[in-house]
Amino acid sequence: MQQAMQEAGLDALILRLPENVLLVSGHWPMIGAVYCVLPQSGRPTCLVPACFEAEAAASLQDCDLSLFGYGLLDSAPFATSISSLLSALPGASSWRRIGYEGNFEVAAPSWSTGEGMQPAAASFQLLKSVFPQAELVDATKLLMTERQTKTRYEIERMAIASEISCFGLQAFGEAVEVGISGVELVARVEQAIMVKGTGYKGSVRVRGFAQVTTGAEETAIAYRPNVISTTRRMQSGDFAMLELGVVADGYWADRTRVRVAGTPREEQIRIFDTVCRAQAAAVSAIRPGVPAKAVDEAARNVIREAGFGSGFIHITGHGLGFGYHESSPILGPASSDILQEGMMTSVEPGIYGPTLGGCRIEDDVIVGAQGAVVLGPFEKSLA
Repeated sequence: MQQAMQEAGLDALILRLPENVLLVSGHWPMIGAVYCVLPQSGRPTCLVPACFEAEAAASLQDCDLSLFGYGLLDSAPFATSISSLLSALPGASSWRRIGYEGNFEVAAPSWSTGEGMQPAAASFQLLKSVFPQAELVDATKLLMTERQTKTRYEIERMAIASEISCFGLQAFGEAVEVGISGVELVARVEQAIMVKGTGYKGSVRVRGFAQVTTGAEETAIAYRPNVISTTRRMQSGDFAMLELGVVADGYWADRTRVRVAGTPREEQIRIFDTVCRAQAAAVSAIRPGVPAKAVDEAARNVIREAGFGSGFIHITGHGLGFGYHESSPILGPASSDILQEGMMTSVEPGIYGPTLGGCRIEDDVIVGAQGAVVLGPFEKSLA
């Protein structure tokens, strides 16, 4: 990151979004009140509310910790505390170009998802007042570029998140039956992730975000980024589709599985087998130097040749890791991305239609030196 900053002529990066604080410091903030400052040379510093000192100290890596009062009767206003600590950082008065997060329209949450804290105009004005001598530069593109390829440590942590997601996939597969509702399936999945995932391989803060659709009408539109899980009871022969995001200490996994209540019909089996073969073709096509659109075409060709081409209406995959969804690489027909070693992507072909509904399978894949590495492998079965 510091090499990229040098090439961009940035003296420092000042970060507030939890995903970027994690990227630079190893600490996933409890709430979005943490600032992380990375100078072009030397160690970064995290400005953390004193009430969260224990969590920060346990997770920071090669990063200094600076504490301030927060949320108590004797605490100074948040902006006052941050301004004072920023201006006191070594070398701060000499910084002439400072990068900030100017264009993150989609942001991953902190641990506290119930009330997000995002940098906005007031945060920008604070930086201008603390550093009147400096030019503030939008570093969004630089950050996203550096985030594309993951380090070995980051891959290990993302693999843990994918393994934890398997607890939810297992709970989903075991619970799908005639009479259960999508809401009940969501509860089973998220409970399994919280109970079994917390403490798994040292994970401290784990959370699942499940969406379950059931029946033809709901699953036919489950290509949407967000769906509503309902109290509708499953009937024999219904598809149930689980879209699952899992975060473990700030690192994300994104998985999908589909099951049938009762006995699958012949056409459901054919659709399911086609989606599985399409995913396998896409995974086999992944390796460094391959155009991302070629991976999409590998999956799309299988589905097209099976006669379901019009039902595959979304891309094959997207980047992820520091967020549930990241902007690159994109495995799609119009993508200009070229896969590089260390990139992480979902692989999630699907087929959707009004009669039987929708079917999608999704796994997370690292672009390895010799090809794809599937994180958290888990069985694919329809019933």
